[in-house]
Amino acid sequence: MKDIAIIGTGFSAASFSYFIKKDLDFYEKSRGVGGRCSTRRVDNVGLFDHGLQYIKSQDEEFKKFLEDYCVWKGDFKIFQNNQLIDDLGKERIIHENGNNVLVKNLFKNKNVMLNKELKNLEKKGDNFQLTFKDDTQENYKTVIITTPFQQAYNLTKQFTESFFSKFDYSMQPNLTLMVAFNKSLNLNLSAISFENDDVLGFAANENTKKKDLINKDLELWTIQSSLKYSIKNIYEYRNNKPNLIDEMLNSFSTKLKVDIKKDNIQYSDIHGWLYAYNQKAAATNCYWDKDLRLGICGDWFSGGNAANAFANAKQLAKLI
Repeated sequence: MKDIAIIGTGFSAASFSYFIKKDLDFYEKSRGVGGRCSTRRVDNVGLFDHGLQYIKSQDEEFKKFLEDYCVWKGDFKIFQNNQLIDDLGKERIIHENGNNVLVKNLFKNKNVMLNKELKNLEKKGDNFQLTFKDDTQENYKTVIITTPFQQAYNLTKQFTESFFSKFDYSMQPNLTLMVAFNKSLNLNLSAISFENDDVLGFAANENTKKKDLINKDLELWTIQSSLKYSIKNIYEYRNNKPNLIDEMLNSFSTKLKVDIKKDNIQYSDIHGWLYAYNQKAAATNCYWDKDLRLGICGDWFSGGNAANAFANAKQLAKLI
């Protein structure tokens, strides 16, 4: 009988593995590890961090856990009341080869099964029977779920309904525009945070993160939408990409007073994250049923970032 199965391969799963110090089996529904710490690689264009933009954390234990990272340097601004002001926040942790590498490094030499989406979880005596989308099955003594809330709830609600009914774990969406220009915008900025904007949330100049992995004739920007705009468009964005790209770029160019012509756009696409983050922190950092031997952890228990994922996984490991 196998011991512990971990569902998901994002920061939460990697963090749990770091603290539990046991041999674990990881199951990932996608073709690669990383979860929402995702980097898109476009041939002859470069890399876009269209998931995690950066990590802010002063926790030395967390930095030791990451091992391989660098600090994003540059000029950071906040767009507020129609003007740019300095953003003097804490250091921004990234990886110069794309932020997905932050997670990939943590799964080196781990037993990871890719393209294995868990479809059903059933208790069989003292063990769990896991049924995957390809109709294969495995049995484990202990199961740890590290997926976003909605997937975690759907998989475990027969065991966890009374627990989750006490809290509001509603996840919020995000739309991320990736665009490459064949002419510089001449902004000379690394990133802009947009405060209380109807359309925009955050914009990053990818050239300031990973210059060596980007076509030197292009300038790449990753532009995240505001929550309001995401909620309005998340369910239909695949059928409406050209209009959304135009709207977001028009808002970007108007606010920052830059001239963007269609002829200057070498590449553009939008990715939608239906379950991006949770705005409300709960009264608990994880779920553990010692009798069932079922655990759940994720950044969404207490916010929506990698540092939350690390802290919550640490708490679950202590309980186990």
